[in-house]
Amino acid sequence: MKSIIESFTKHKEFLPKLLTIATPIVLQNFLTSALNFLDVFMVGQLGETEVAAVGIGNQIFFLFLMFIFSIASATAIFTAQYWGKKDLKKIHSNLGIGITFALVISGIFTLVTFMFPDTLVRIYNNDPQVIEMGAQYLSIIAFSLIMTSISTVYGTILRSTENVKFPLVTGIIGLLLNTGLNYLLIFGKFGFPELKVQGAAIATVIARSVEFIIILSFTYIRKYSLAASLKNIFNYSKDMLKKYIKIWLPVMGQTVGWALGYSMYSVIYGHISTKAFAAYNIACSVERLSLMLFSGLGSACAIMVGNRIGAGEEHKARDYSKNFLSIAVVFSILIAAILIFVRKYIVNFYNLSEQSSTYLYYLLLVMALIMLLRVMNITFQMGILKAGGDTLYSMIIEVGGIWFVGVPLAAIAAFVLKLPVHYVMLIAATEELVKMVAAYYRFLSNKWLHNLTRQPELKRFRG
Repeated sequence: MKSIIESFTKHKEFLPKLLTIATPIVLQNFLTSALNFLDVFMVGQLGETEVAAVGIGNQIFFLFLMFIFSIASATAIFTAQYWGKKDLKKIHSNLGIGITFALVISGIFTLVTFMFPDTLVRIYNNDPQVIEMGAQYLSIIAFSLIMTSISTVYGTILRSTENVKFPLVTGIIGLLLNTGLNYLLIFGKFGFPELKVQGAAIATVIARSVEFIIILSFTYIRKYSLAASLKNIFNYSKDMLKKYIKIWLPVMGQTVGWALGYSMYSVIYGHISTKAFAAYNIACSVERLSLMLFSGLGSACAIMVGNRIGAGEEHKARDYSKNFLSIAVVFSILIAAILIFVRKYIVNFYNLSEQSSTYLYYLLLVMALIMLLRVMNITFQMGILKAGGDTLYSMIIEVGGIWFVGVPLAAIAAFVLKLPVHYVMLIAATEELVKMVAAYYRFLSNKWLHNLTRQPELKRFRG
């Protein structure tokens, strides 16, 4: 405890800087989580089949976002460190690489999602009604993917240059617009057609389009740090591209490998029963809302620690990391306690059968019990290891944990032992413990600290 207090008092600039950077990010994450929660809540008033259909559509959209997030994250790793050196030219070049990769990935997803939506839905559930509704939802969502990819890259890099307020404002506008359109189009209010699941998809496409227009136009109108000409943005060298790919491939392997594993959980829960899958999707929307604080702290950690590494202050970077871990422990216990207390009220919000309500009640309890493990892993994966450019090790423990521990245990619990969905989730959470222990030992070794801005090669700090 004494060393923790000394770590905070030693760097008096830490907390003011944390509040400045983290507050807008946390608010933006809250908006994103709240949007998902409201989507599920509104669709939840229609019934369990509709919740399952939209849940599957969101799982596929989530997988797409993980590809894009890996691109944005790799770009942000370099941006945070180059921002520490105030090297705008390199930041613009990295933006160009990120946009190039984002366009390729989003183009592929757009074609597949638009042309084969029913096939994608069938992977998760074999209920004919769920397949029909899910395919309708996906075929509409496909029109938003390219715009979403560009907005995500710009927003992530803007935060890495400590411009966190503008992405926040954009997120607020998107949330308000999406929520309003959801209400009008799902339920057919004020003369609008009652489109139900399709209405939710149309609302999302319109909101994403507006976010795309705002974030690009205001970046250049306000002359933010990313406001460079296309010539400067796409003027990147082969050496820079190779360096980027060296960092991006492990990030993509980690992010996409984890997302595929996470989707496997949905496949497993979806084949337990439609009732179990509906409860799982609602529980996940609540969990995202519960974890939004920690996702914001993880992003702030990546920025603040990455800036210190880029500035050559490795010892301060390690002290900052300790501070973030301490904050994660305290607040995760607090949020878990709140979730345990309010879970019965959450269940009453939804129009569910008695069986689904029981599943949801116990799923929320399990999520509260394992929250400390999840939050520690968010801090390590989104913050500390990413800031240090230790992407290969991070990929190994993240992907290894979910595929060699979590998914096999979940499959055994569901299909061999035939346990209820909440017990399946509890057993699968063993992966979180394994990942946390592995990440903690890596942190103690100091091998995660890499300064990517040094030339001609990456150098490692060994403390």
